[in-house]
Amino acid sequence: PSFKDALMRNIDEINKLQQDAAQAVEDLQTGKGNFEGMLLAQNKADMAFKMLQAARNQVMRAYEEIQQMRV
Repeated sequence: PSFKDALMRNIDEINKLQQDAAQAVEDLQTGKGNFEGMLLAQNKADMAFKMLQAARNQVMRAYEEIQQMRV
């Protein structure tokens, strides 16, 4: 798999985690869920998003370094 495929797969996975977290909050508000489940879903989504941001920042730094290279 290419870098793009891996990145897109991870973005889709993070999107699903965020949707699951939103659903857990909604379930808690309607009495269908529990606090621990909601908290776990929120933490998973938050951690995954932070990891994606860190990867993005590393890619951007590498790109900026490449731009500054003299040929």
